[in-house]
Amino acid sequence: MEELISKRFDALIEEGRHLEETLPRTKSGGVGFMVDSPRVSSYEAWLTSAINLVHTIVPHKSSFLQEINRIRQHEQLKYGFPSVIFQQMLGLLISAKQEWDQGLLRQIEYVIAAETFDDFLDHAANYHKGNKKIEASILASAVLEDTVKKIARKNGIDPSGKSLDELIDELTRTDVITPVKAKRYKGYSGVRNSALHAEWNQVDIKDVGELINGVREMIEQYL
Repeated sequence: MEELISKRFDALIEEGRHLEETLPRTKSGGVGFMVDSPRVSSYEAWLTSAINLVHTIVPHKSSFLQEINRIRQHEQLKYGFPSVIFQQMLGLLISAKQEWDQGLLRQIEYVIAAETFDDFLDHAANYHKGNKKIEASILASAVLEDTVKKIARKNGIDPSGKSLDELIDELTRTDVITPVKAKRYKGYSGVRNSALHAEWNQVDIKDVGELINGVREMIEQYL
């Protein structure tokens, strides 16, 4: 996975260098303001791929994502594709690659975990759509437990011997999650406890759906 991400970085940077050479030029040799209409789709496709790659590997509150949001909100995008947008994103991509090479971005184990958990949650969601609360709740509950433990480890908390509620409390005390979210996550823990003890009369299909969506949120924000 790590090698795949590095190769994707290299490929997008190489493609970006090539696109940079085809940017429109002014009579004085400078870069033109807007990309020519026939070429816009190539630049837009590259921009989307570059943004997707950075989103995959950086933490939720990363300055890289803040910069991406600023680029996306450029007021001239409503009129076409400004050359400066491409140049800014290429610079950001090169910078992100340097950080990645130095191991300063998200640890690869959490990237892999997030992808694996998403697969399990997709299966849980399918069971949920089929009104199969037992299968859906068991799968989602397993992902919930692993997710909370990985979030704890990622933030320097040893999950050994601690219940989910204890881990959630500790993540709240260390300001990893907010008290409001902690209360909601403990609600998911209650669904998980009922499911693992086969207390199916206490498991509501609606609560299982909220559990699945809530765990997805945890993965996206904290892993």
